[in-house]
Amino acid sequence: MTKPLRHKQILLVEDSVEIRRVLASTLERERYTVYQAEHGQAALKTLQQITPDLILSDINMPRMNGIEFFKELRKNPAWTPIPFIFLTANNSPQDIQAGRVLGVEDYITKPIDPKDLISIVNARLLRVADVQVAQIGLAYLETVNVLANTIEGRDPYTFGHVKRVAQYARRIAEAQQWPPEHLRMLEFGARLHDIGKIMVPDEVLKKTGPLTDVEWALMKQHPVTGAKILNQITHLRGTLPYVLYHHEKWDGTGYPRGLKGKEIPVEGRLLAVVDVYDALTTVRPYHPGRPQAEVVTFLQAKAGVHFDPDMVTVFTRVLPPDNK
Repeated sequence: MTKPLRHKQILLVEDSVEIRRVLASTLERERYTVYQAEHGQAALKTLQQITPDLILSDINMPRMNGIEFFKELRKNPAWTPIPFIFLTANNSPQDIQAGRVLGVEDYITKPIDPKDLISIVNARLLRVADVQVAQIGLAYLETVNVLANTIEGRDPYTFGHVKRVAQYARRIAEAQQWPPEHLRMLEFGARLHDIGKIMVPDEVLKKTGPLTDVEWALMKQHPVTGAKILNQITHLRGTLPYVLYHHEKWDGTGYPRGLKGKEIPVEGRLLAVVDVYDALTTVRPYHPGRPQAEVVTFLQAKAGVHFDPDMVTVFTRVLPPDNK
């Protein structure tokens, strides 16, 4: 049995009362809300009241046919994104060609089989939903990058750090076959893991010498500060384990909670490895960049002490040869 997309609104534009009745009844049985119009002019009036999720329109209609209606529809930016399906007769290839020139890709040929109608409508709405999800994901990533850049903009020594950390982290997660929804949140968490440093004064953040006890205590608050910031953003709350726990250590000597072993969420254990790797292989105010091979040896020596040994093993395996 077809599973309909719930709570969707469809505008049905068709001059035949009988065809409208049959099509509307079919769609309503699938829990769609259907608005009806007998020609293009009536449909434009309806669009002043509602914005449907999809439009089904006949081509041959009086007063304003489907082609004319589609052209008017696309003049309004608010209506341009609405998916559009033409209803056409078997003997009207010229109408189909005219629609394709305008950019319409979906057609339903009369006489219309109810199963075909529902299948095509569902498929089109699902395609639209997939695009919307992708666009939302891109918008989230753009937001994340803006937030992350507020830190890198203050500290030139960490330029590119969050991007590289995200790339390394994804290698480990993919090798461990993390599901796609976790990979997306990992991308966000890796890029935002140091967001709490926005509250650290420049004289501490950019200091080239050793930090005083007071300065170090201030710096160690950045995971908690970052978590408080992101906890206020609903769609970024999944990043909290990365932000809050990436400085915890396997032996319990890390911060801010002093968690030990697998008490540390897996997100924090993963990020701890790649964060340190990138920090040690790049130039910082307090040290030059170290050779990759030397840093890999360091990670392996600290596996089971500072780092989750399994994460170190996977990371050293997935690093490209020229990065080892």
